[in-house]
Amino acid sequence: MINIQKDELIIELIRQDLKHNQLIKGLDILDLDAGHRHHLGIMDLVKRLMEVPAILENDFLDTYMGYMDRCLEYPISSLGEELSKLAEECFNDVNKIGVDQKK
Repeated sequence: MINIQKDELIIELIRQDLKHNQLIKGLDILDLDAGHRHHLGIMDLVKRLMEVPAILENDFLDTYMGYMDRCLEYPISSLGEELSKLAEECFNDVNKIGVDQKK
């Protein structure tokens, strides 16, 4: 059995969502309207894993989607390894939302 830390899992899910968004945004650029037909729900899973309280959902959504919008700034590759740093930045920023609220 593979044991993975929760933070590592969340970062990997974010990276995969960034990779998926590269595809979706690319298809949308080609006017293939893929965005609404191929939703994976990864953001919702990340939100649940990070236990984002309802009061912070909008802040989480704005921050998370801001990173998704940046995915096309990175090269497209089969594994999406170039997106690793962006995924970590996204994780750190959405993680700060809850920390800042507790202050």
